[in-house]
Amino acid sequence: NSRRIDRPNLFYPIYCNPTNKTLSLNKVSKEDIKILPLDSDGEERVWRWGQEKASGLFATEFIVRDNNQNNYTIYVKDRVKQSIKPKSFWYGSRYDASSHGTMLLKDLFVNPNFSYPKSIHAVCDILAIGAYDDSLILDYFAGSGTTGHAVINLNREDDGNRKYILVEMGSYFDTVLKPRICKVVYSDKWKDGKPVNRHSGISHCFKYIRLESYEDTLNNLRFASNPERDRVVNDNPPLKEDYILHYMLDVETRGSQSLLNIKSFVDPRAYTLRVKKPGSDEYVDRNVDLLETFNYLIGLRVERVFAPEIVSATFKRVDDPEVPEDNKTRLIVDGDIQTVSDGESEHWWFRKVEGWVPVNFAEPDGNRERVLIIWRTLSGDLEKDNLVLDEWFRKNCGETELDTVYVNGSSNLKIASNGQCKVILLEEEFMKRMWDTEEV
Repeated sequence: NSRRIDRPNLFYPIYCNPTNKTLSLNKVSKEDIKILPLDSDGEERVWRWGQEKASGLFATEFIVRDNNQNNYTIYVKDRVKQSIKPKSFWYGSRYDASSHGTMLLKDLFVNPNFSYPKSIHAVCDILAIGAYDDSLILDYFAGSGTTGHAVINLNREDDGNRKYILVEMGSYFDTVLKPRICKVVYSDKWKDGKPVNRHSGISHCFKYIRLESYEDTLNNLRFASNPERDRVVNDNPPLKEDYILHYMLDVETRGSQSLLNIKSFVDPRAYTLRVKKPGSDEYVDRNVDLLETFNYLIGLRVERVFAPEIVSATFKRVDDPEVPEDNKTRLIVDGDIQTVSDGESEHWWFRKVEGWVPVNFAEPDGNRERVLIIWRTLSGDLEKDNLVLDEWFRKNCGETELDTVYVNGSSNLKIASNGQCKVILLEEEFMKRMWDTEEV
């Protein structure tokens, strides 16, 4: 996004007075030189900041250098030394990993279980030079979380809107990285594990996602019951992985067998996986966030995740001559469904997610497909489940223009908004996205 065509509002002239090196957005005198954000090939690029923010920094933060014959370049103070473009090798006390990395962690945690963290100043300077104030920064070897810390510090300094994604598989994620982010959000200075300044907190929200490991994936595959096969495989650990990947996945899962425990979808809140504890042979059951997982599987751009709702309903049978059964009756909801607290005798849990996906993922800014995802608990009584679903949808989603609706459990949901909306069984889509290897 550094070209003029990408961010046209950040392409504008800055005028420099060649005598006193002052900057302005408007030409004050006929001597003023116009400076545009052009690269070394003369291609039109963009400034890092908008006009309003840049004008407020002209007097204090910017310096100008005359390269030759009125060819001026603008630099940011303190981010470069003597207005020379930064080298690939930086040196100086501010980049010392001991005093501004290790000691910084000791101030935060007293006894941090992490060796050789980077200097916070090194990462801040990298981001100041290489990122905009609304950039998304990815660190896929996050370590102790210095990158996240640096992003928070920079946003605190200039009220920026930088975001970060950190990826880490070490056990210190729970003991160092995550608590570090919480602490630096609360205060910008710490000593002996305690905040020095309690009035420097910054508005911040982050979420963390724990991905299923390769080993946990193998341990949680669901196959048809075969005690003799299981005994042989378990007695030969070296053969287990090869057998599963090259035979069981390809042969024994064809047809009606499922690699996913579809029955657990009757209550999306209760899906669990057996997870091996690091460094031991012990296994524990961990809850899986099916809602979040499915959002990622379909590439959903989430707009709203609604609070869960629990409803109850009463039913009655009415005469209906169109019903083919002998009794000529059908079940209906008696009155309106009611929002209740958990624990009522007969109730249903609902939660919905709204968002969109690109029609063509190769063109993420092109046409959009409006998506609604409905998660619900199922009672085992298909007739009641779908009557409650119809009533709940009518009350909560009836006026929404949609292209696709995903819902768990078999349903006869009809969307009247535009006549072209697809209703897709969520379990089937889940399976397709997880295991279908054909190119789409």
